[in-house]
Amino acid sequence: MPLASRAVVAGGLVYATVIPRREDGSIETGNVNDQTEQIFANLDAVLTQAGSSMDRLVHLTIYLTDIADRVAFNQFYERTVPRPFPSRCAVQVSALAVEGMRVEVTAVGAV
Repeated sequence: MPLASRAVVAGGLVYATVIPRREDGSIETGNVNDQTEQIFANLDAVLTQAGSSMDRLVHLTIYLTDIADRVAFNQFYERTVPRPFPSRCAVQVSALAVEGMRVEVTAVGAV
């Protein structure tokens, strides 16, 4: 699977920015649920490749083109990310790098 991001590992932490890139390299531009599901699949793969995992996340920054999508994002997040939840913040942005993208995530995890 072509990863949406390559992680940078420094000081015992992994840093990654993840977009909703599908296995074929195209960007998932469907609804926020589809994009969020792709984001978390990619995040899991990136963390694993870097020697980390979803249960070692310490912080997420969630970029949304519509802050109202935070509700849908949170529903998937709460089913996917193990407790205790990492710290996180969500911000609304006017646009993301690819037209049609509604969500992007930067993550920090322990290695």
